[in-house]
Amino acid sequence: MGIRYGRISNGEVQWIDVSHCECDGIGGFVRLLRKHGAEIPKLPETKHPCRGIILPLWRLLRNRDKSETSALRRDWLPATASENHTAESIAWHLFTKDETQAILERCREQQVTVNSHLLHCLDQSTRPEIRSPEKKITWVVPVNLRGNIRYADDTQNHVSCVEVKIASTDTTQTIHRQILQRLERGEHRANFLLLTLGGILSHQAKVNFLTKDRAKPAGNIGSFSNLGVWNLDEKSNNADGWIFCPPIVTGQRLGAGCVTFNGRLGIATQGNSPSERMQRWVEIIGEPSLRPAS
Repeated sequence: MGIRYGRISNGEVQWIDVSHCECDGIGGFVRLLRKHGAEIPKLPETKHPCRGIILPLWRLLRNRDKSETSALRRDWLPATASENHTAESIAWHLFTKDETQAILERCREQQVTVNSHLLHCLDQSTRPEIRSPEKKITWVVPVNLRGNIRYADDTQNHVSCVEVKIASTDTTQTIHRQILQRLERGEHRANFLLLTLGGILSHQAKVNFLTKDRAKPAGNIGSFSNLGVWNLDEKSNNADGWIFCPPIVTGQRLGAGCVTFNGRLGIATQGNSPSERMQRWVEIIGEPSLRPAS
C-alpha cells in the first residue's frame, strides 16, 4: 500500500511511491526531502499527547456514533464514464504563493484553521458522489504521534487517526471543534492501541478481521491527510512544490492529501472521479467567503 508523492519542477511531476508499511505520510515526505538535500534534524511532534489504555478505549466505545443519518458504502455512486477510473488515477492542483497567502488570510479573518477549511471544502466537493448528499459523511483523519511514541527510525509509522463525521450543514468551526473533542477524548490513542494489537495477530487472523470489517454496511468514504507547512532552503530542494495523497483501502472511495511547501499549497486526490472532484474542491477553496461560523 503506497503513499503517493509528486515533486513538481518546471511544471513537470515526478511521481514517487513510498510504502505505508515503512512510513507514515510525514515520515515518507521527510525521507524524500532528505534525499534531495534537505537537513531536517527533528520532525514535527504531536500537539495532542495522550497516555493510558483503558480510559481511551472506553471513551472510544462509549462515544461511537451509530447514527442512522450517516452515509453507508452502498450510498457511494458508481464512477462516471467520463474518465478512466483506477486506483492509480490521481488529480492534483498547486496553488501559487499569492493564492496560498489569500487562503491563509481568509481563514484568519474567519478565525478557522486551514486544515479544517480544506476538509470542509473537500467534504462539500464530495457530496455529489453519494446518493443522499444530506447524510453525514465519515472521514478518516490521520494524527501524528511523534513525541507521544518514539521509534528508532524517526520516519517510520508514528501515526494513528480519528474518524470525523460531517453533516452537510456543518461549518468549518463545527468540524474543527469535533476534531478537538475526539483528540481530547484520546480516540487517536485508542485507535493506535487497536492498530498495535493488530500487530500480534497472525496473517490469516488479520485477513479474517478485515474481511468481516469490510462486509459491514457502514464505512468511511476515505481519508484526508495534511502534512502541514514546510519552509526549507530552496537551493537544496529545487522544486516548485510538492503534492501528496494517502492510499485508499478496500471499501473506501477516495484519498485526499495536502502539503504546503515553501509557501505553495498543493492538494491531490485519487480514487473514483478524481478530476471532477478536484475541480469542485479547487473552486470551493477559492470562494471569496467562507460559510459564517455558528
